Amino acid sequence: MAAQQATAAAGTMHGGRVRRSRRPRGTEGRTAWAFVLPLVMVELALVAAPMAIGAFYSLYRVDYFELTQFRGLGNYWTVLTSPMVRQALGATVVFSLASLGFTIVFGMALAMRLEADTRVNVWLRAIVLIPYIISMLVGSLLLRWIYATDSGLPGMLLGPFGLGDTSILADPTLAMAALVSNAIWRDSAFAMIVLLAGLKAIPAQLYAAARVDGAGAWMRFTRITLPLMRVPLLIAVVRLLIHFVNVLTFALILTGGGPNNATQTMGLAMYRLGFIDFRIGEANALAILVFVFNIILIGVNLLLFRQRRGVTP
Repeated sequence: MAAQQATAAAGTMHGGRVRRSRRPRGTEGRTAWAFVLPLVMVELALVAAPMAIGAFYSLYRVDYFELTQFRGLGNYWTVLTSPMVRQALGATVVFSLASLGFTIVFGMALAMRLEADTRVNVWLRAIVLIPYIISMLVGSLLLRWIYATDSGLPGMLLGPFGLGDTSILADPTLAMAALVSNAIWRDSAFAMIVLLAGLKAIPAQLYAAARVDGAGAWMRFTRITLPLMRVPLLIAVVRLLIHFVNVLTFALILTGGGPNNATQTMGLAMYRLGFIDFRIGEANALAILVFVFNIILIGVNLLLFRQRRGVTP
């Protein structure tokens, strides 16, 4: 009786009728598709269609974009057994893991240092973003000039000690370190942005309560910050790992893959197969394999995140 009286009273207040504000589901569906469909069409045109064409080309021997011989999985076998590709895979693993580790550490340090919204921190955030804003081509050319033997940093710092002829880019280990420094210098800003957003979402009351309980800075970081930063860390790790595995500009401009292919990554190997050696079929086969490798990386990261999400700090 009480529910019927409340319904009757609501109907009386609105002129004897109960107003409904729900829109028809068909209209909402059409509106949603109107927003999504253009993006889907762009994705199909710029991503799915080229990928399908590349997968088709990977099954053939291609001479200057002309299909001359059906090879099936022969291109894939040639790529998998190629010493050049195996060396490129090793260089990619070293470069990606080193760049990812240092970039995440520097990004977290910058985010924690610049978390407070002070005037100085606002200016420092803008300065940190400068390497990320400029193009990878310009940044790589700048570092190549800095690492040059005759007019760069080695000659300036080591010249007074009689070591001015030391060439960073001519040594395999130093060249890889230079390649990693290029990635850290540019992409630490991206990690800072993502992790700074995660830090802003942590309630300040948790840190205040931890201080009252006598928790130090390291305990607050390990027991509060890190457990509550799992999602931003996952986003940063997946995005940066995919970027480092597939990046071409760093190795192409800074080191050219040298010396002795020590810094030739998978992206540069694909570029050389396709546009220097004109082995289009094998280049597309390598691109498909790298795409599958990216999917596996994403799946592993998501699996690890799901397994640890329910663990209490």
